[in-house]
Amino acid sequence: MKGGRKMPAVKRMGWILLIAMFLLGACSKTPENKVYREKGLVTGKPGMNVYPGKEPGETSPRDRPYAIAPPSVPHSVASLTINRETNECLDCHLEGMEVKEGHRATKVPPSHFRNDHTGETKTGEVVGLRYKCTQCHVPQADEEPPVPQMAR
Repeated sequence: MKGGRKMPAVKRMGWILLIAMFLLGACSKTPENKVYREKGLVTGKPGMNVYPGKEPGETSPRDRPYAIAPPSVPHSVASLTINRETNECLDCHLEGMEVKEGHRATKVPPSHFRNDHTGETKTGEVVGLRYKCTQCHVPQADEEPPVPQMAR
């Protein structure tokens, strides 16, 4: 700059970063969105899955998508309390109680009473890492997956 003041290096770097972020944002109009839309994977609506409104004992679990997948929940969990103090899933599943005539709730497996990190095993009490069921077990949706399941 002839006869003018020089811009401080920090300010110049800030402007360069701002322009670069603007250009990256302008160029990343996510072309993959078009691909997702063409394959029907983008609905434009949050919560595209339709979960069952059926009560426990009215349905059966589906096959697992792969060998070590946690089983999905074949009934609604919307009305169940699952928090730090209360886990209503365990009311039926801790011992595998009979929900309806001829239909027992799936019993909590022995792995849920053992902490593999510490070696601690509890009797009749699910260990902390396994206490919040819905971190692994999700309600099964009443719809076909948008992408075919290939793993078995």
